[in-house]
Amino acid sequence: MVVTDTYDLRELAKLLNWNPAHCKVILKQLGADPAGPIDEDTAAKVAGKIRRPWPPKAA
Repeated sequence: MVVTDTYDLRELAKLLNWNPAHCKVILKQLGADPAGPIDEDTAAKVAGKIRRPWPPKAA
């Protein structure tokens, strides 16, 4: 069974330690809906664009 985590914009921004507004812009550039659930693959692409490790290390 494959479980794909999804994130909302706030969660993603917090995980990446990045501004939610900037994450939203990047999501739009990637063709994703910032208001909808963000899948693992899209989250990884956002992290790549801002040079953050993905998945984030646990605190």
